[in-house]
Amino acid sequence: MNDNADTHYPEADYKDQGLPEYNDNPLIAALPIIMEPVVVAKALTKRPTYHPAELNLPSHIRTHAINRLTRDFFVPQTNHIVVEQKISKLIRAGYLNRNPKTATFKRKLNAIRGLVQKEDLTAYIHDEVDSPASSMTIAGISGAGKSTTINLVLNSYPRVIYHPEYHLLQVPWLKVDCPHDGSLSDFCLSFFIALGRRLNIDYRAKYASGRPTIGKMMADVADLCLIHAVGLIVIDEFQHMNLAKSGGEKKMINFLVTLVNVVEVSIVLIGTPKALRLFTSEFRQARRASGDGSIVWDRLPFDESWEDFLTELWPYQWLNNKVDRDEKLTHKLYELSQGIPDIVVKLFCLAQARAILLAESPEDEMLSVELLDDVFDDEFSIVQPMLIALKNGDKAQVETCNDLIFPALEKSVINAFNQLVSKPLKQPKSIELGEPVETSIANSAISTMVSMGIAEDIAQPLVIDALARDPHLQLIHLIQLVTTSLTQVATKDKVATKNSDNVVYTNRSSWSQLAGGDLRKIYSEKTGSQYEALLERQLIYPVAELLAG
Repeated sequence: MNDNADTHYPEADYKDQGLPEYNDNPLIAALPIIMEPVVVAKALTKRPTYHPAELNLPSHIRTHAINRLTRDFFVPQTNHIVVEQKISKLIRAGYLNRNPKTATFKRKLNAIRGLVQKEDLTAYIHDEVDSPASSMTIAGISGAGKSTTINLVLNSYPRVIYHPEYHLLQVPWLKVDCPHDGSLSDFCLSFFIALGRRLNIDYRAKYASGRPTIGKMMADVADLCLIHAVGLIVIDEFQHMNLAKSGGEKKMINFLVTLVNVVEVSIVLIGTPKALRLFTSEFRQARRASGDGSIVWDRLPFDESWEDFLTELWPYQWLNNKVDRDEKLTHKLYELSQGIPDIVVKLFCLAQARAILLAESPEDEMLSVELLDDVFDDEFSIVQPMLIALKNGDKAQVETCNDLIFPALEKSVINAFNQLVSKPLKQPKSIELGEPVETSIANSAISTMVSMGIAEDIAQPLVIDALARDPHLQLIHLIQLVTTSLTQVATKDKVATKNSDNVVYTNRSSWSQLAGGDLRKIYSEKTGSQYEALLERQLIYPVAELLAG
């Protein structure tokens, strides 16, 4: 039981769960009531704030409004409902044999803790046990909504519940990211940090200082699961286990199966297709390998699901000329995104932002097939290999692309648009090229590029030269051609400077391999804020102590 139970946590409110075995167990009765599928869909649905009057706002303000879609838009599908129902069962199943009201509870607790103290937990993974706890795996491509769905479902449950009668702090669920190097010791460390942050207790200092053995850390993880009645552990990014040293993934699987069989904690593993091979090759060999089933999370199919998704998304336009979604736009969005929700939402946002940026009049603010193509070519090059593999049905190629990071729209591109449309600049001088059409397009292009922060004396000759080579260029293609040439020049200059200074650049994906004190490594391994990560490593100067003195 918990000696440090703190009443500032919400006290247990026991509810009728509909089943006697649930109602008789305080750890289950304190959970929210089991939701119907219709209620689940309503709870998971997210829609951004939208007011038609916002169309009258300045361009740079509207780009901020568009950004709401990346945070507050979610359309539940059938697989989301299935995930919620499975998690609902897993959490409750883990508590069936852990009832603090029964006389056998303490004896069972002490017996299990006796096994824990031996620090050889994995010896029991194949034993015949009566654990009702179970496991589930969720594998799918990046951006399909796995982690988003899990987070929405988990947040429908309390994070901590205090049971005054039993002096118990119950943690219904805990989510831990699989360490980048796939090591079991780092997983235990991540567990201590996550649980400690949840309960405001420094478990990292208590259990991870002094270089404890792997066996000791595993035993402490199991012990804490018992002490705090942890019902479910969700492990995200499980494909990192493929990076483990020889045999590392098997040790991790054995330990997790032990938590299910011996400690009776349910487990959910989330990963990309690369992790699916790990699940089938190792998890299947242990008891309860099938668990509560596996879910292969795929993209949206091109059927009524896709149609429903776009029907919900399409009204959220901050453009003055809203076009009706026709068959061409519907097919183009699927062709470019391949049904991946994260990509189609960001493409939809970026296309709106560019339409606002380049519009010469309110009527020009509109979505089109050509605009979607241009935005996709410019902003989504990093994910194109995966999308091509999906389109061609190349599963092996999809697996090689599983760790792709999609464009950080809210942090980079949209902010760039904000700068483009809001920065007050003097109007560039008009030029005359002879033909009225060419003159108009040239001046519009120069004006736009100046608003992007490009010096007028650089923009003007580039525009004139481009039009001299092709007088029939449209405005958007003209700007794209000129800015692309500028980017290529800048890239060459950057490479030349880099080579001349002998600077060594470490790709972000390799930060976890850097030395222990490197701030980039600390950042890549943090589970909370960077400040918390630095504080845990005693890298923050104790200013408060200095002032107190």
